[in-house]
Amino acid sequence: MITYTLPADVRGLIFDMDLTLYRNDEYYASQIRNQVLLLSADLQIEVEALDATLDSWESAFRRDNQGRKPSFGNTLLGALGYPIEKSVELRRRAIRPEDYLTADSLLQATLAELQRDYQLILVTNNPADVAVRTLKVLGVLDFFPQIIGLDTTGHSKPHPAAFDLAYRTLSLAPSQVVAIGDRFPVDIEVPLSYGSGGILVESMDDVYVLPRILRTLKS
Repeated sequence: MITYTLPADVRGLIFDMDLTLYRNDEYYASQIRNQVLLLSADLQIEVEALDATLDSWESAFRRDNQGRKPSFGNTLLGALGYPIEKSVELRRRAIRPEDYLTADSLLQATLAELQRDYQLILVTNNPADVAVRTLKVLGVLDFFPQIIGLDTTGHSKPHPAAFDLAYRTLSLAPSQVVAIGDRFPVDIEVPLSYGSGGILVESMDDVYVLPRILRTLKS
């Protein structure tokens, strides 16, 4: 866990979903791979050629952006001109949380404790309906009455649109919010630039101790 500047008066938490609210590398890899396989068939491009195109664009992006890894939606947009609207539909076809994830009682208890003190909102680069399915499998859907997905704003994080909407939905100033995610450039960097706090989680154990970490702000 890496904890960045935390505001003194935290009232809301912006959560990422993938590799933040669960840890399943096989499932996460399947999301990307299934999209590539479907896209290969849709565009009638050999898988190897498509992989090479995407890898080349990502490498150039990293070189030009201090090593930052782009989201997959932004990679498709940059490498192929594949619009976000089509990425939404591609993800709906490709992603199967039900095949990989199960309920997490420790996560349920953690979010129940956090919800007593903070407003919770989910901001994800997956479509909102995919997020609903994922949260249902994990048993934590009820903790996120508001979900901002790729289809909500039409932009992939780290575009500011999703974070702007999150602050408006929470009716909180950025200085009252902490962003929590597994990728600094995608989940944390923009909120920090707005004056929010940020917590980079590297394991589920990091997530499970969030109530204790945040409780120190109130002591």
